[in-house]
Amino acid sequence: MLTQRSWHPESLLWLGCILMVTLGIGGGLAGFAEAGSVEQMAVNVAVMPLSIFISIIAWMFISAKFYDQPIRFKETFGLNRGKLTTCLVAGLAGGIVIVLVAPIFSILTSVIIQAFGETPQGQKLVTVISEQSQTEGGIVFLIFFVIMAVVVAPIGEEILFRGILYPSIKQNGYPKVAAIGTALLFGLFHVNLLTFLSLTFVGLALIFIYEKTDNLLAPILAHALFNGVNVLLILVTTKYFPEPAVIQ
Repeated sequence: MLTQRSWHPESLLWLGCILMVTLGIGGGLAGFAEAGSVEQMAVNVAVMPLSIFISIIAWMFISAKFYDQPIRFKETFGLNRGKLTTCLVAGLAGGIVIVLVAPIFSILTSVIIQAFGETPQGQKLVTVISEQSQTEGGIVFLIFFVIMAVVVAPIGEEILFRGILYPSIKQNGYPKVAAIGTALLFGLFHVNLLTFLSLTFVGLALIFIYEKTDNLLAPILAHALFNGVNVLLILVTTKYFPEPAVIQ
């Protein structure tokens, strides 16, 4: 069970506004790169986590300066709660369950999409990682995308979706709306029909892990494991099969 979060509700409006502004600036910067290029994809991939981190830093400053409610990172996200080994075990075990179950939803979605005569399309990042792994000189971009997918994105997304949005809605008296709403938002956030159901499930599973541990480290680890396994499958599929399969 999550402990009560002490931030001022009004400060979250600032967080949302700053996030929207930084995302807009990032999107504008991406527009300067060649459309569809790997450079543009790199900017797009970096924009969200960087926007989240900038917004969190600004939010912490605003909360302390204007609302007299300092945001202490460890306390706010439960990083000082529970035993480290418990969080690691919960994160790894939860991540394994997610890795095993999430593809079922993608397969189901793929069947439904094909039933309507359409071809399922994987996430653009999946295609880019696959292409860069086969491109001479693409190792730099490949390393960048892997780090973003396995390290940076899980941290940034967990801070935003599970660390802030979920408890903010829940502690205002809407626990079911908080869980289902933020999970759906997490699925929509990745802007891909094929992975929507599976990532909505992932969002719910990560909330469950967070509730059980009250420490954001556990869902971050589970999220990183899920992304890491997907990246590994992309690389293995690309290497040994001429026709890359849709992953995730």
